[in-house]
Amino acid sequence: MASAPQIDGFKYWAFISYSHRDKKWGDWLHHWLETYRVPKRLVGCPGRDGLRPKRLFPIFRDREELPASPDLGARINQALAESRYLVVVCSPNSAKSVWVNEEIKFFKKLDRQDRVLALIVSGEPNASDGKTGSPIDAECFPEALRYRVGIGGTISQSRAEVIAGDARPGKDGKSNARLKLLAGLLDVDFDALKQREHERRRRALAMVAGSATLIAAGMSGVAAFAILQEREAKKQRQLALAQERRANTARQSAEEILNYLLNQLSAKLEPIGHLDIVEDVQKQVETYYKNLGFNDRDPKAASNWATLLQQEGDRLLAQGDLNGAKAKYREKLGIALRLVEQAPSVFAWQRSLSVAYESLGDVLRGQGDLDGAKAQYQHELEIRRPLAEQAPGDNGRQRDLSVCYKRLGDVLKAQGDLNGAKAQYEQYEHTTQELVKKEPNNTIWQNDLFIARVTLGDVALAQGDLNRAKSKYEDAVAATLATVKLEPGNTRWQRDMAASYNRLGDALKGLGDLSGAKAQYEKGLEVSTRLAKQDPTNSGWQWDLTVSYDVLGSVLLAQGNLSEAKAQCLNGLAIIQKLAKQDPANAEWQYNLSILVTDLGDIYRAQKDFDNALAEYQTALDISRKLVGQDSGNGDWQHALAVAHQKLGDVLMDRNDLGNAKTEYRGALTILQTLVNRDPGNADYQYDLSSVYRGLGLVEKAQGDATAAGQNFRASRDVLNQLIQSHGERPTWETDLGSINKLLADLP
Repeated sequence: MASAPQIDGFKYWAFISYSHRDKKWGDWLHHWLETYRVPKRLVGCPGRDGLRPKRLFPIFRDREELPASPDLGARINQALAESRYLVVVCSPNSAKSVWVNEEIKFFKKLDRQDRVLALIVSGEPNASDGKTGSPIDAECFPEALRYRVGIGGTISQSRAEVIAGDARPGKDGKSNARLKLLAGLLDVDFDALKQREHERRRRALAMVAGSATLIAAGMSGVAAFAILQEREAKKQRQLALAQERRANTARQSAEEILNYLLNQLSAKLEPIGHLDIVEDVQKQVETYYKNLGFNDRDPKAASNWATLLQQEGDRLLAQGDLNGAKAKYREKLGIALRLVEQAPSVFAWQRSLSVAYESLGDVLRGQGDLDGAKAQYQHELEIRRPLAEQAPGDNGRQRDLSVCYKRLGDVLKAQGDLNGAKAQYEQYEHTTQELVKKEPNNTIWQNDLFIARVTLGDVALAQGDLNRAKSKYEDAVAATLATVKLEPGNTRWQRDMAASYNRLGDALKGLGDLSGAKAQYEKGLEVSTRLAKQDPTNSGWQWDLTVSYDVLGSVLLAQGNLSEAKAQCLNGLAIIQKLAKQDPANAEWQYNLSILVTDLGDIYRAQKDFDNALAEYQTALDISRKLVGQDSGNGDWQHALAVAHQKLGDVLMDRNDLGNAKTEYRGALTILQTLVNRDPGNADYQYDLSSVYRGLGLVEKAQGDATAAGQNFRASRDVLNQLIQSHGERPTWETDLGSINKLLADLP
């Protein structure tokens, strides 16, 4: 159920790193960079970061000084990863700052060594080398700035070439120093940029000089008149400039508000939940966006609009509106394709396009269109694989590629190809483990490790390898507990913690440890209940609560506590029925509704209430048959349909309706034989096939056909023996094998 968080390309043009003692310089540089108007002749021309903008906006700064620590905070890590450039304010203060040095190391190990710029404000560069006349403590370059940094964050002995503007008196001066920084940020020649600034000043002086010449050539009366006119013109120019400044200030304020709502506030709200608040924020963004009069042909405006569409789609998906989410993602895809067509080399736009494909795939998978989802994920892979190969040291790109493997594994698993899914999940786990080794305190990497272990545990469980599944689930619990410890208030990690408890409970239940399973399920229920109460509009959290009720009910049924099992099952059923009614197109919820209905039927049957059991199983059959009609290649849905047929056969046998029971068993047998042929390693398919053979044998025994009954009992026994031989003993399998042998022994 978990999904990786959305970061749509670079959010910031640059990240300013400085010591808190140099805050005045940081404030000055931030204001000057964000308010600088790029020369018109440069605006819209292609550079290394795509088309050059009118302004370098936004610039990240104003981090609060954090306690001394060898690791950067998650927020700073994220802002650095989302910045095109790093600008370091260099002074003896920054050279001694742990945080400035760590920020440089983190940025450089993203394979962005050539995107680090420096502004020298005091001290002496490389004074620590023992330069004559400069004390060592005058050093203004942090160590990570002076040397190259390896992909693991290790500072090498190889010197780095520092591109710096020197604002000290007697050096470049503030004006030239800032122009040097701008040249680096805009990817233009310094001399050319400086020449354009001189041209600006010359044009202004030429206007004044021309007016003076005309005045001097005229008569004194005309001169007096001209002077008056000049004063009036100056006044008007001042008024116009003031108006322009007010307009620019207003627009800048609006853009800052837009950026805050679109990026910073949305990022802060995501871990908290409350989709109603998120929706309000997105509406405010849309209003600001339209009021600013953005042109969708402007690349920056189009990119911002694409980001908003992505966030709206994510929110609609979390609210369970798959069609609404799909519409937003498709609109975003169109914009992303246009942006990549304009500038194919811009990484941020390539990544944004890959995210659009990924999101569409998620929706299609939720609607049951597995082939459609697989096609979208393959488009995503075609973009992300070359991006990762271009920068093997870029952790973000490697992580993006690993997510493609995970999603393709999900589709293959749903199609019944467990070995294919396992191969994809193992690639996902391998990459994630490498990322965690590099950054053990990165919660995103830790969360990915949790997901990788859960998915591999799911495959092991489906293949009947319960001990391996248990081991993977235990590893998943450890990973998610580590993540929660790093960010205890993040609801996403809380949700994953509940899922890990439930998965471990599944393995323990399969191994016959019902008390251990119940304890894990109760832990999961506690977390899911808390989240669901926190935001009742979050359909994902409501679904998690449904799962917790259902799995707890299943173990209570196995323990013989039928009344409590029924209460838990009904709690879960009430939620999933509401969700399914809310969005009938959500095939995933329809599928899960069929499972809850089947589980309720099992409880009624255990209570000898065969009429209600029959009704629930028939409902499950109707739902599953409809789903299979939408996509006959979905292995999960085919399996659910086979189980519904089998359950109907069981309860019809209870009612002594042998003819109809035999029809249902044969319906189940046809489906299961196909599934087993498609995926022989799926233990669930094999076990259910054994149960259907047993059911057919019981019908034929009751009808007096001992020969046919014996054939089916032996087929059931052979499947069970094969399961035990392949996967080891399991309490349920051993019990069933003993029962089959007794039935064979009792035949005449």
